[in-house]
Amino acid sequence: MVDLSVLAEASDVWDCWRFEPWSCDGLSGVYRRVAFIKAGLMGEVARYYADDYILWKYDEKSMDLVRSSWMPIKDVMIQRVLFVSAEDRFEKKIKAFSMGFRGYLETYRYSPMGEGYRKIKDLTPLVDKAWELVNQDVEEGGELQGNDSFAV
Repeated sequence: MVDLSVLAEASDVWDCWRFEPWSCDGLSGVYRRVAFIKAGLMGEVARYYADDYILWKYDEKSMDLVRSSWMPIKDVMIQRVLFVSAEDRFEKKIKAFSMGFRGYLETYRYSPMGEGYRKIKDLTPLVDKAWELVNQDVEEGGELQGNDSFAV
């Protein structure tokens, strides 16, 4: 079981970027939905959504479970799931629903302060900032909750 729940303590980061606490089936982290609107002279032409999940508590088999069980969601073009990992090993997998016509599911594994990937360059700095804030609190005399043994 990977448990970096200490990242939840950086609520300022998550609130600023409109993430909300999220948990389901043993997975825990934060979630947000972003709307993309295509507009023209006559007004709105199209609207679609992107769902972002940053998960810090999960089982080792969770990435495979998400890939096999998550289905397309109406009007959601992309679902990105970032698994925060203690291992400094980046991993990505992309799954197309109905050849991409019903959206995509992208899963990533990322370690705080690790090497990122351009497709999630908007999410990795948030994880890094949350990690810095949590470690700064510990250095200033606060107590680390969750997995005390993880260090980068």
